[in-house]
Amino acid sequence: MPRYTALVTLMLLTAGCASQTGSASRMSYARETCPDLNASIGDTSKTITTVAVRRGKVDRLNIPPWVPGGEKAVTIVKNRQTRKIGRLETNLDAMRGERQDRCR
Repeated sequence: MPRYTALVTLMLLTAGCASQTGSASRMSYARETCPDLNASIGDTSKTITTVAVRRGKVDRLNIPPWVPGGEKAVTIVKNRQTRKIGRLETNLDAMRGERQDRCR
């Protein structure tokens, strides 16, 4: 039992340390050059992939039913990662829009 409790606690602490980025507007990318926009788009895409993989790993965890709060912790972590992916996709859309307007 202590092993699973420690695992759930570690998951919650790790998920809480994730950066909380706000939504970006196209104005915030107006100062970036086209190569910088391309690099930012690539970095954001990699981050989305990384978070999605982590969310999948959390989704596949088999928490025994006797672990208190285990399923709730998994749900909280999955929801937090889903929100982060949504914010990152919003930023990515803003970057792509700015690149489309200026760089092509």
